[in-house]
Amino acid sequence: MHIRAGVAYGAENTCGVKIDWRSEARAVTAAARMSEKTGRDLEAYPCAFCTGWHIGRRMTAEERKEFAS
Repeated sequence: MHIRAGVAYGAENTCGVKIDWRSEARAVTAAARMSEKTGRDLEAYPCAFCTGWHIGRRMTAEERKEFAS
């Protein structure tokens, strides 16, 4: 689902200058810390353009439905 969304939103928005977390576990931990610190609902996702993981806003229910199929 996140890979499809990444392709749809493009490399600049999905990968761009974001931190390349080398493991899902590290990205998930960082997303939780950043969410707590900023008060924003963030999540880790696999990148469609590099081999790493990034952190971004949590996908909306509509986006999840759109990209799940």
